[in-house]
Amino acid sequence: MKKIYIFIICVVAGLSSWAGNKDEYIQVDWYPLCSDSVGWNIYTGGFVIGWNNASGIDVNMGRSVDIGWLNVIGTKFKTRWGQRITLGVGIDWRNYRLNSDQRFVDDGDMLGIDAYPEGATNRLSRVKVFSLTMPLIIRQRLFSTVDIFAGPVVNFNVHASVLTQYKVGEEKIKVSHTGIHPVPVTVDILGGMKWKFIGAYVRYSPCNVLQERYAPAFTPFTTGIIMGF
Repeated sequence: MKKIYIFIICVVAGLSSWAGNKDEYIQVDWYPLCSDSVGWNIYTGGFVIGWNNASGIDVNMGRSVDIGWLNVIGTKFKTRWGQRITLGVGIDWRNYRLNSDQRFVDDGDMLGIDAYPEGATNRLSRVKVFSLTMPLIIRQRLFSTVDIFAGPVVNFNVHASVLTQYKVGEEKIKVSHTGIHPVPVTVDILGGMKWKFIGAYVRYSPCNVLQERYAPAFTPFTTGIIMGF
C-alpha cells in the first residue's frame, strides 16, 4: 500500500515540477493523499478479496472469487469525533463458479443451467462480471484502532462472460461467450469491521447479476477481507 502511495506522489510531484517552469501555476499540497487528518482529503485504498455465494443458483463459494479496489481515487471527509465519509471510483471483478455437477449452457438466445454429459471430467463452468464502482461509505471509529463501516456501492457492469470446459474421454471441450447481458447498473450494500489496516466485510446485492430474460436470476452475497481502508 505504501509503495502505491509513493508511486502516485512521485508522478504528481513530477507533473508539479514541470508546471513550475511556467511563470504562473497553482501550488497544490499533496500531503493529504497520505494522511487521515480532519477535514477533506484525497483518498485511495480499499483492496478487497472475497468469496461469492448466490441465491438462485448452486455456486461453489470456495472457488467463486471477488477481487476489487474499492477506491482507485476518491475523496474523504473526516470529523474530530471518529466519523469518516468516503466517495470514490473503483473497480471490481467477480466470478460465479457452479458446483461440479452443473454447467452453464448458451443456446444463442438464453443462458441456462444443465448437467454435464455422462462421463465428463475436469469440469468447470463459471460466469464472470467486471464492474466500475462508486462506493459511498461511512466509517465510525469505536476504539483507537477499531472501526465499523457501511454504505451503498453502485456497480456499472461493463463486461460479462461465461466459460464452460470439460473433458469426455480424450476430447477436451471448451465453450465461452461474451455479451451475456449483465444488468447494466446494480447496487450492493457493503459493511464490515476493521482493525488498523485490515478487516472483514460482507457485501449483499438485492439486484440480479444477469438480465432475467436472458439468463437465470441470481443475486450475490460476498464475504471477504479488506485492506488499506
